[in-house]
Amino acid sequence: MTDVRVRMLRVRFPVREGDRPVIGVPARDAVFVRLDRDGRSGFGECAPLGGGDAALGECERALEAWASDGATADAATRLPSPAWFAASAAIETLAGFGAAPGAPVESASYFGAGPAALDDVAIARLRHGAVIKVKIGRAPAAEERRMLERILREIPGTLLRLDGNRSMRLDDCVALVHGLPVERFEYLEEPVADPADLGRLRDRTGIKLALDELVLDASTEACDLRDRLGAGGGACAWVIRLSRTGSLDEVRRTMRIAASRGCDPVLSTAYESSWTIRLAAHLAHSMNSRGRPHGLGTAEVLEADACAPATLASGRVPCGPLPVPLEGRW
Repeated sequence: MTDVRVRMLRVRFPVREGDRPVIGVPARDAVFVRLDRDGRSGFGECAPLGGGDAALGECERALEAWASDGATADAATRLPSPAWFAASAAIETLAGFGAAPGAPVESASYFGAGPAALDDVAIARLRHGAVIKVKIGRAPAAEERRMLERILREIPGTLLRLDGNRSMRLDDCVALVHGLPVERFEYLEEPVADPADLGRLRDRTGIKLALDELVLDASTEACDLRDRLGAGGGACAWVIRLSRTGSLDEVRRTMRIAASRGCDPVLSTAYESSWTIRLAAHLAHSMNSRGRPHGLGTAEVLEADACAPATLASGRVPCGPLPVPLEGRW
């Protein structure tokens, strides 16, 4: 990439207190990348969040080296995944990706704060979408059961996605949903500690599965399990975490692989800013990915943001032209 100027800003967005236990940090730290050339600008956000991600400092140093080396797409392939994601977003938005408006993209609402936070205000906020993603496996089982019962009772017609981040025993997960109406659950998102139990979880609950951690696992065993679960084995969706996957093209490739396995791709961020949520909406729109709502309903977990919050409106993420993130700070 010739005659390109690269700038970076490191920022911190505080996390709302009720969401800090599940996210694991009091604030989200990020590095924003800006590319300028011929009067145009492109942007990307690098905000690794544990789970095998390179630390932000490592990503920042890698991005600085990439910038010194010419900020090319080829050199970006050698960056850690979160940095590669940011670099590729900056390159593509510099070339015009996200400049034109698209149709709003369906997304699940998000509730991760746990049973104690499920008050009338939370219920009212969650009423507006067709699907709610609920975090499980952290509070006592009886409290989580009451939480699910209340959501099902007070928000009729809504489907639930239960995400346990591989934190639960098979028997505990089965017991949590036993006796609840199966038709109210869209899927279980890898809640059990041993992924080999996923098929048994599907058989014992009657609820379909979404693959998450397995999507990122390149081992032979994980690939075989993905294929078995996707070929009539109970999986209906792949949750694709953008910054853990790599470049936007890698995300597109993973979306196509998911579809080839009979699963809907569900794009998901890792509590990044609303700018990345809006970028994800453009990616979903450009791929005509409408099989089921995406996982982009997390704007409200941050107390500050890089642009206007991408809060859901009638269960949809806005898909207007991408704004300048952190406008006025460059």
